[in-house]
Amino acid sequence: MCAGHRRPVTSTRNEKLRHRGISRRKFLVVAGAIGTVLGGGALATVVGSSIASSSTRKTLQPVTTKGQSAIEHIVVFMEENHTFDNYFATFPGANGIQGAVPQPSGSPGQGPVAPFTITTPAIAHDMSHSWTTAHAAYDNGRMDGFVTAEGWTETMGHFAPALLDGYWKLASEYVLLDNFFSSVMGPSLPNHLYLIAAQSGGLTSDAPYGKVDFTSPTVYNNMFHFRSIVDELEAANVSWRYYAGGSGTLNGWNPLPAFESFQNNPARLSNVVETTQFMRDLDSHSLPSVAWVMPETDASSEHPPYDITVGESDVISKVEAIMASDYWPTTAIFVTWDDYGGWYDHVQPPQVDEYGYGFRVPCLIISPYARRGLVDHTQADFTSILKFIETVHSLPPLTARDASAANLMEAFSFP
Repeated sequence: MCAGHRRPVTSTRNEKLRHRGISRRKFLVVAGAIGTVLGGGALATVVGSSIASSSTRKTLQPVTTKGQSAIEHIVVFMEENHTFDNYFATFPGANGIQGAVPQPSGSPGQGPVAPFTITTPAIAHDMSHSWTTAHAAYDNGRMDGFVTAEGWTETMGHFAPALLDGYWKLASEYVLLDNFFSSVMGPSLPNHLYLIAAQSGGLTSDAPYGKVDFTSPTVYNNMFHFRSIVDELEAANVSWRYYAGGSGTLNGWNPLPAFESFQNNPARLSNVVETTQFMRDLDSHSLPSVAWVMPETDASSEHPPYDITVGESDVISKVEAIMASDYWPTTAIFVTWDDYGGWYDHVQPPQVDEYGYGFRVPCLIISPYARRGLVDHTQADFTSILKFIETVHSLPPLTARDASAANLMEAFSFP
């Protein structure tokens, strides 16, 4: 989704890098850790170290409950617009670009375009990631249309690991899913709908300036007329909060204000708040049982052409703050990205219905109960995070998508 359709940028990069006085490199020994991995060293050289210092991380206390009931808090971070290959192309043990095939350039006299490393944290401009462009890249499963669909070879780039040291560290310490797909082969908004409702009502586009230019039996009058997971959580008396920049209005990362149930009861919007509220809730011991955390501004979203290290630093500082809090012993954290953003990925997404899956995106699982140093090959998508919430809280599925989704419990080892 275009930057102009979301909350305007109100912070400088330096302001975004400043979170509770925690440096994004404070807990990383990046050159040694990533260098060892990429140089052929054992993955255990990275897995064995701690992402938070022993003086700040809360010691895991014994729990009296067993299994999934050990999870009392679920926090879902969703950033923007990157494929798995774009961020984790060379991650050890993962299905990365070793399986990539050079793409036709579409230009006379120019040979196929192979994947290459991007060594700067920002690119010149955004790339198209619409439903039409994504399907042109997919090319009926041939996966050979990325360069021609974009008209730009930058689609084949993958960011150098040193630019993503925080995410690579989390992936090495905890769980990285390398068979995790976006739910819709298209842009942000429909994928965010699947994250909370397991459907988009047939919508495959964004909502420029907060207007849904689409009509279906369940999407009309600029409203979504179907249930979301927050309806089920409230019925079960489970607390929730949705943190998002531009919280009161429909935008690419915040569909809740356009749900009929919110339009008919505006008081429900009290649980849809600005992202800046998250740290205050954490500090005041007011974190809900289920929290979704979206970027505050485009500059912290990792959406091209913005500097990816700004958004990464923002997420990492929040993750570390959770680790240093009293919530850590009972928390499961998910970090993922909402769509492919125009970037190349070499894995053909399974087509489970007429809308998706879309291309692979990264997903990290961080928890005291997460299996350590695991690259998880389970096939999953955004509705799997929904299924995890439903499983933990014994809630029914919303649609066939989440009913059949993997619940990601294989990534955990409970007492």
